[in-house]
Amino acid sequence: MTVFAMILLALSQAGAATAAPVAGLPVATPLTATPAPTPAPGGVGIRLLDIPASTKDDPRARTYIIDRLAPGSEISRRIQVENNTRAAQSVRLYSGAAHIDGGSFIGEDAGVKNDLSTWTTVAQPQVELAAGASAEVLVTIKVPSDAAEGEQYGAIWAEVRSAGGKGGVVQANRAGIRVYLSVGPGNGKPADFTISALTPARGAEGNPQLSALVTNTGGRALDVSGELSLTAGPGGLSAGPFAVQQATTIAPGNSQNVTFTLPGEVPNGPWTAQVRLKSGLLERQASAPVTFPDAGPGEAVTPVQGDGDEWLPLIAIAGTILVLLALGIFLFLARRKRRRLDTPAPGTRRSQRQNANVTR
Repeated sequence: MTVFAMILLALSQAGAATAAPVAGLPVATPLTATPAPTPAPGGVGIRLLDIPASTKDDPRARTYIIDRLAPGSEISRRIQVENNTRAAQSVRLYSGAAHIDGGSFIGEDAGVKNDLSTWTTVAQPQVELAAGASAEVLVTIKVPSDAAEGEQYGAIWAEVRSAGGKGGVVQANRAGIRVYLSVGPGNGKPADFTISALTPARGAEGNPQLSALVTNTGGRALDVSGELSLTAGPGGLSAGPFAVQQATTIAPGNSQNVTFTLPGEVPNGPWTAQVRLKSGLLERQASAPVTFPDAGPGEAVTPVQGDGDEWLPLIAIAGTILVLLALGIFLFLARRKRRRLDTPAPGTRRSQRQNANVTR
């Protein structure tokens, strides 16, 4: 029987995490709970209920399972499965493999496994949900003691299959939660990235585009989003900010273009392009003069990094100069005062004795 899989990695963005801890879970780190989002208009959804308290302010951690585990350790997370249809549904829950390619996080077919999927256990592989009902299910990831160091990718899937239609075709719809798991001792190499080039272009439909070449220089995968602002344009025009339509996922050590598509009425320029990109709590900025071509790709420009760190050496130098200047003034005033104290007033015995010594 042929199975037609309509793969949908539906990862709706949840709101800010609350501070109330979730008790009784077999995990090594404190957890917080995410508030319930507005139910989807239809279909079966899945969302993460628990996040580590240490990452409660990270928007990625509210939606995805993101953690680092040493070999031999484990974590557990609660997920919620929701039936937003008008009929009862039998929902299959399972873990699957995933990989990053071309700027996208790609979930593999149901039968494909990797190390992470074999380490992951779903407490209830099947749940029966009435129309509008939901259920909480515990997911446990246990890393074996001989696991190799590195980052693993996977997904927790909620899948619904239709009855076989004509020709025995079964339609499968699924939604999932991404899993980014780093394996190794300690905290590992922190996340980081650079913006090495800005390239203006004009798309096939005539819209101006700007691509920022991002290199993942850290130890964790990134989901890069952000905004573009244009200033100092023709006649002093400004435009934007323009947001990235979809986040770009970049594995450690890889580079990928993050592309902004602008309205067709934006003039060619010249402009000063200011790009602000972020992944979770990590943010980088860059700016460069650009001019959009009439067609096709334009010339890549090396931007000036503008995340604020480049001012730290100048601030340190300026602070050192001020300290040395203040110290010099203090020493000058102290020496001047000492000279005044050493000089006797005219007509005093000390002054007469000093004059007599000078005469001799």
